[in-house]
This record gives sequence, C-alpha cells and structure tokens, in this order.
Amino acid sequence: MRSLFKTSMLAATLSFAGITHAASMEVSFDIPQVTTGKYARPYVAIWAEQDKESKPLLVWHLQGQEDKWLKDLRRWWRKIGRYDDHVDSLTGATKGPGHYQETLDLGDWSEFTLYVEAARENGGRSLVKTNIDLNNAQAYSIPADAEIGPIQISINP
Repeated sequence: MRSLFKTSMLAATLSFAGITHAASMEVSFDIPQVTTGKYARPYVAIWAEQDKESKPLLVWHLQGQEDKWLKDLRRWWRKIGRYDDHVDSLTGATKGPGHYQETLDLGDWSEFTLYVEAARENGGRSLVKTNIDLNNAQAYSIPADAEIGPIQISINP
C-alpha cells in the first residue's frame, strides 16, 4: 500500500512538473564594432513587459563598483532598474564587439513584449522591441539599430 502511494505521488508530481514547465528563449545578437576616438563597451538590458509588470532577464554593466551609468539604459532604468534590488542576480560584465547568445528563463509568461536596450558612455543608445506569443511559438527577429546588431529569438518550450 505504501509503495502504491509513493508511486502515485511521484506520478502526480512529474505530471504537475510537466504542466508548469517554464519556457525559455535563446536570444542571439551582435554588438557592432564602432569606430570612434573613445570607445566604451555598451551596457545591455533585456527584459519583458506584460501589462504593467516587468520581468528583468539580463543586464550587462560595469562590475565591482557603484555604477552611475546604469541610468543610461533609460527605459530599463525607469521600468526596473531604480526599483529592483535583485538585478545583480542576473547581471554580467559589459562585453566588447562580437556575437553573443543567451538563454533566458521566461517563467510562466506566455504573451509579452521583449525589450532590448543598449547604451554606451559618451556614445549612442538603442531601444528595440518585439511582441512575443508563446502560444504561437516561432522564431522572431528584430532589425539592427545603432548600438545593437540584428537580434534573433527562438523559443524553447
């Protein structure tokens, strides 16, 4: 009887885990080479917005000291940065020109707007976005802008 109960509980747990499985997405993008006298690596933020909620997914910024330049990611700062105390749990150091691919956890969100913002000290700023619907999962792309190259997004259910 005890074995039957344990087996039933295990089956129920595994079945529930399958129902609540969180989706993730692969986001690949380029940071373009910018020819300028003084080059600073861009800050990059990726987040999702659904109705009035915002979910931070990635932030690249200066590490190891107080970072006054985070405010240059203007929309991210207004929506998330100035309020969010746990941003450091998903951050990384700024990166130079090149191709990057990141896997981001979406949690249980199924429809949202994905934002990507990049800004450089003494440089430009880019803010791009696209609507994502996981119910019609597909590949998404966002054209390049001044501080960020073309962005490719694929959903992993």
